[in-house]
Amino acid sequence: MVGASPRAMVLTSRTMQRDEKPTAAPRSPLAEKHGIDPFTLFCAYHLGITASDGYEFQNVHQVAKRFGVSSGIIKQVLQDLAMDPDRLVNSDFDLSSAQIDVLEVPDGVSRTEVARPHWEAFRTAKMKTRDWQRELATDARENEKTFGPRAPQRPGRR
Repeated sequence: MVGASPRAMVLTSRTMQRDEKPTAAPRSPLAEKHGIDPFTLFCAYHLGITASDGYEFQNVHQVAKRFGVSSGIIKQVLQDLAMDPDRLVNSDFDLSSAQIDVLEVPDGVSRTEVARPHWEAFRTAKMKTRDWQRELATDARENEKTFGPRAPQRPGRR
């Protein structure tokens, strides 16, 4: 946007705040060396989108084969690009909803195009500290509502 003021620039699908500066997406020389597009890697590894725009869960070895590299390179590129599983778990990005949206597309709709807004949401997701104790307690309460109270444990059994 030549000639546009910084306040007029748009970052992804949201307007930047006055004092907010655009952040550059992480780069990976290794991804560049091997021709691995970050969006395509995100689609394949996290959303299960195949090269033919189908859907199939793919582990790191299958994704590596698709890109013609080793699984170690894929793991390193995921870290370089801040797309590793730990980053997803500790961010406010809703991976489950993205996976469902990609899985349940109507005939004639491109999974890759459905994935684009999720890619943008992932790129702007904020990191958070997870409170695992609270999450486990919440899950236990929900399980009790669904399945009833847990049977008492017998002594000596875990």
